[in-house]
Amino acid sequence: MPASPRPAGTFPPHRSPAPSSGGRVHLGHGRRGAGPSRQGPGRAARSCSSRRSLPVAGAASAAAALFARGAMERCGAAAGGDVRMCQTVFPAHANHRGELSAGQLLKWMDATACLAAEKHAGVSCVTASMDDIQFEEAARVGQVITIKAKVNRAFKTSMEVGIKVTVQDVLTNVEKIVSVAYATYVAKPVGAKKIELEPVQLLSTEDHLEHTLATERRRIRLGYEQVFQKLMQESNKEDTFKEEDAVSTDLTHVQSIELVQPPHANHHGNTFGGQIMAWMETVASISASRLCRSYPILKSVNMFKFWGPSVVGDRLVFNAIVNNTFQNSVEVGVRVEAYNCEEWIKDQARHINSAFLIFNAVNDKGELLIFPGVKPTTKDSVRRYHGAIARRRIRLARKCMLFAKEDKPSDPWETSNQAYVSYSNVAALTHLAAKQGWEITSMLEHIKIWTHEERDVLSLKVEMQVKIPSHVAFSLLSDFTRRQQWDKHFLTCEVLQAVNEDEKIYYVTSPPMTGHKPRDFVILVSQRQPCKPSEPYVVAVKSVTLTSKPPSPEYCRSEILCAGFQIYSDSDSSCTDPCST
Repeated sequence: MPASPRPAGTFPPHRSPAPSSGGRVHLGHGRRGAGPSRQGPGRAARSCSSRRSLPVAGAASAAAALFARGAMERCGAAAGGDVRMCQTVFPAHANHRGELSAGQLLKWMDATACLAAEKHAGVSCVTASMDDIQFEEAARVGQVITIKAKVNRAFKTSMEVGIKVTVQDVLTNVEKIVSVAYATYVAKPVGAKKIELEPVQLLSTEDHLEHTLATERRRIRLGYEQVFQKLMQESNKEDTFKEEDAVSTDLTHVQSIELVQPPHANHHGNTFGGQIMAWMETVASISASRLCRSYPILKSVNMFKFWGPSVVGDRLVFNAIVNNTFQNSVEVGVRVEAYNCEEWIKDQARHINSAFLIFNAVNDKGELLIFPGVKPTTKDSVRRYHGAIARRRIRLARKCMLFAKEDKPSDPWETSNQAYVSYSNVAALTHLAAKQGWEITSMLEHIKIWTHEERDVLSLKVEMQVKIPSHVAFSLLSDFTRRQQWDKHFLTCEVLQAVNEDEKIYYVTSPPMTGHKPRDFVILVSQRQPCKPSEPYVVAVKSVTLTSKPPSPEYCRSEILCAGFQIYSDSDSSCTDPCST
């Protein structure tokens, strides 16, 4: 199959090198007039030579927007697979502060997302998990909640559903984002029949973006446990519970039981996932209140994971306990076990759900309260204590990575943030490729060049057609140790870390520009193969910081914010290398 490499790399503002034979197509972007800048201790210069990204305003923040708020941005009537729910917040839905209770919101979110999944699958679906949820705004009594849900991508039997929650003030008509989340739903086969879900119909640019990035988010989910275990090993080496006035975590333990009745079940007989999440939030809130002696407010959830089903008639036992505190936040772990009548007598529990909920608490003035320190007293509570530290490191890394300003130095490559750095790398390139408003500036026989101006940012895109199989082009372009053979701006290139088959970190040196020292780069190269023929091969590039490779006085450490290649296959024998970035 002929290939279409769509590279994305940034060219210097003074010239753009012509691609030589072999299908090297480059995409790039940078601030106009950018040159060597912001050089100095601890801050690398964001200049770049040919095929390297100059500072791109919005590259990092674009990745954050896609991850945290890209679920659905379309307006107007629900289209395609969109499902929407609108609810007025009544006193029965509110907590003691007159705000919509988190448990009620979780029920609405799960119901809407499940209906979106079933609209696509055509069969009953069950909740498998709900990713990390951040609650950014509170909805008050009288305001209107709108929940939009849409299937972003269908895998074999599971789907990722994007969920976006907004609140609208009836009097002012002001609308704010409350929460954005991604959930996974699994289609339930009818009898012995196997189900293979149909692909999602992609109608808009946003659909294509979310479809591509759903695969990246799935990689994060699948790799989470491995990252967590590594951080647990590091945390176990630290003895951090030394406060003399610390409170024993045992004092925060709460156990509660619920009998699953027909109103708690969904339309196919299983206990409604949203109802289970609401019950979990209730017991977790009680556990946190025993520590802070106030009314806790749920701020985020570290993934709801459903391990098994429960049905009408089951007894659900909820156990909640504070795992750790971090100044003005507390993590509460909740475990849910189910019993039918026979299991109840034999004390044979089924573990069906776990989650970790993070709460804040405020005083009468709305100021955050400081939680007292806690101390574990058993082997299991010590494990939970260190687990909370590991999860917090992952949360902070995610927040730092995905919501950082674009003018910050390159991201550190650490165990806690590797998955999110890789995600951001691919997301930024994908977002750039899909931007509207590219203007063509040059057309040669097989080469097209576009530019895109947005405020003080100039982006460059080059597309080239080459007669070479796409997998061969991908192999050549993703191996940066070969780049010296065709890129005169690469003096040396060595692999610093072969993280896995898809991620490598390289150290690159480049020749000096007139009046300046030679430059060097530490770059992460993320490569992705397509899941289906219509999707591109992707090679995404960005700078990272490695403690093992600090800046050298011999070189000017430079940075790449966003660069790379997208390689598409043509249906005919010719090879197109467009740069959809």
